[in-house]
Amino acid sequence: MRVEAYAKVNLTLEVGPVREDGYHELKSVVAPISLCDTLEIGSAADFRTDTGFPDDLIVKAARLLAPDRGAFVHVEKRIPVGGGLGGGSADAAAALIALNEFWGLGKSKTELMELGAKVGSDVPSLVYGAPCIMEGRGEIVRPLPTANFMGRDFPLWLVLANPGVASSTREIYAKCDSRLAFSSEKEYNTQLVNDLEAAAIACHPEIGRLKARMVAVCGDASKVLMSGSGSTVFAIVDGLEAAERMAGTLREDGCWAEVAHTIVR
Repeated sequence: MRVEAYAKVNLTLEVGPVREDGYHELKSVVAPISLCDTLEIGSAADFRTDTGFPDDLIVKAARLLAPDRGAFVHVEKRIPVGGGLGGGSADAAAALIALNEFWGLGKSKTELMELGAKVGSDVPSLVYGAPCIMEGRGEIVRPLPTANFMGRDFPLWLVLANPGVASSTREIYAKCDSRLAFSSEKEYNTQLVNDLEAAAIACHPEIGRLKARMVAVCGDASKVLMSGSGSTVFAIVDGLEAAERMAGTLREDGCWAEVAHTIVR
């Protein structure tokens, strides 16, 4: 079985105070995107992967789903590690969906999302697989009530760029100046915002330099934002041609840059 594990961008990410369980309260508009890893699943006596990660989220997901079942998962990585695009969570979400079918377990999407919440904060929204509002510490996921964002209809065309540094989620959250209240007057923010961006740039000035370059290329600061806890920065652009042109310019600067678009599975 071969499946795609789609990355995500946080079109908004608002961070509240630390909860009693040690997690920050979150509110985020999350959108899956076309950039993906690929998982190939085959039969095996026990469960294992070839990711090489000691804290492999695929393994954690599989053991929660069916602790006594075996399979081998080969992962072809394309999503940057430590890039704020949910690469490990995307792999775990895809594994939950695929292994549920591979093993014939018959669990519903809701059940898989509940299991995903035990794996990682980004996993439930990636199991959901469409633009959504994520709240709590990630376990609350509900549909985005409109088919557009910032006045633009989905799918949104994006340029993703990465400065070549891996950002530590734990470190960035620890340095974040959390809001005591956020978006209380509305259901969700309708403009790009990321409360982790300043902390990430303080830890990795390369992110700030990359964002400034992307703003200069696209000409509109309101359309450029860091995703998640970094280090990838994305720009919302006007179609495929504009995206390819901007990505080409960034590659000439020596950046990793890719064209992507939001998706609905």
